Amino acid sequence: MIICIAEDRPNFEPSVKLLLMSLAKHSPSLPIYLIFPPATRKFISWLSNYRLVTLSTDRLQGTSSYNVKPHAMLRLMQDGHDEVLWIDSDIIVAGDVNGMLAELSNDEFVATEEALWSPHDDHDAWRARKWGLQVGRVLPFALNTGVVRATLLHQPLLQRWQELLESATYREVQRLDWSARPLHMVSDQDALTALLSSSEYSNIPLKLLTRGRGIIQYFGPYGFTVRERILTLFGRSPPFIHSQGPDKPWVVQRRPAAATSIKRYLESVYLDLSPYTLAAMEYRAEMEDVTWMNARYRLSKTLRASGLWQKSLVGLPIAIIADLYRMTKPLTQKACRNVQA
Repeated sequence: MIICIAEDRPNFEPSVKLLLMSLAKHSPSLPIYLIFPPATRKFISWLSNYRLVTLSTDRLQGTSSYNVKPHAMLRLMQDGHDEVLWIDSDIIVAGDVNGMLAELSNDEFVATEEALWSPHDDHDAWRARKWGLQVGRVLPFALNTGVVRATLLHQPLLQRWQELLESATYREVQRLDWSARPLHMVSDQDALTALLSSSEYSNIPLKLLTRGRGIIQYFGPYGFTVRERILTLFGRSPPFIHSQGPDKPWVVQRRPAAATSIKRYLESVYLDLSPYTLAAMEYRAEMEDVTWMNARYRLSKTLRASGLWQKSLVGLPIAIIADLYRMTKPLTQKACRNVQA
């Protein structure tokens, strides 16, 4: 078994380091294959302390950005590995990965639950239908590919996934802005959701890492709900913390953003309260630049302290506000329509 990580953005070096350090702490015996073309001499020197990490600075042919996962996993299987665990570079590990893998059967395919946002659901397997595939099952939610585990038994699925990502239509769509893409082709995970909903692959057993139990999907104000916080607080802490969305704590401009609205201000504060950042602080002594871990706002500092620096409690007040807004928004919209009618 081997872990696969791939990243082609130079400014993601901090998150790559954090992922490697957290894996070394929680699962020190697992070998890692890292594809990181922008690796500098300084990074390679730092990496020499991690003997189980194999670095490749070559880009995989025919890939771009995040559309690399099936290509990389198949490459490692061709090299002799019969089990591959993909982990996104914006994830930090907070638990024993080995323990999770030991519980899996050879035929189980692992993916995660998508974050709570508009196309989160896959009712009636609409992604498979949009791709022109015959429906074999309906999944409870859209899949997220932040963590994916596959074995040799899943090679046909990975090859088919790769074919969809290399199709001319999909590649043309990827040139568009995110907001302009058809929802079944927003990213690689929509294609995978379609395939695993299809009759061709509906017989594959799925192990789904759900939000709050298997993974924290921190994506905007709805990224860590009150329910998920309660699950994390009173249950086993998820082994994966995913810093989803376009705003990454280690990349975003660190000076306070202009408070153009209360909503934007709360979103900026909420980013300061990310459980990813709180987990990253454990490794700050081994990082060069740790200024991005500091709170930018007085409210951020207050909520960190009042939450006792616990990832389930820090940010809870804003999560409550976000949950109330999310639940009451449909009722408010319906009331407005009735008034207009």
